[in-house]
Amino acid sequence: MYRQRIRQQILYGQFREYTEVAEKLVALRQKLGLAPATLWAPTVGVANEVVWEIDYPDLATFERDNESFYSNAEAMEQWRLLWQLVVQGSTQDELLQKAPLIA
Repeated sequence: MYRQRIRQQILYGQFREYTEVAEKLVALRQKLGLAPATLWAPTVGVANEVVWEIDYPDLATFERDNESFYSNAEAMEQWRLLWQLVVQGSTQDELLQKAPLIA
């Protein structure tokens, strides 16, 4: 299993606007049949931060979903709106894998 985690700090005063656009993207991912995204906000830590988490069963699904998402005009329109509400340079994107059991 793989988990993509995207952290973004939101411009002050724009959190509600960000979540409105983000909700549209989450719904669009569902409509496109992509892995569901969950949005989190730290209880303590960086102020005005949102963390996207998306779980994938394997790398092939991660690649297929990303290709579908980034080639969809409606998704890209919403994605660009979202990025206008993000502090430039604050985004961190990571891909985690389930910790292996080693001998």
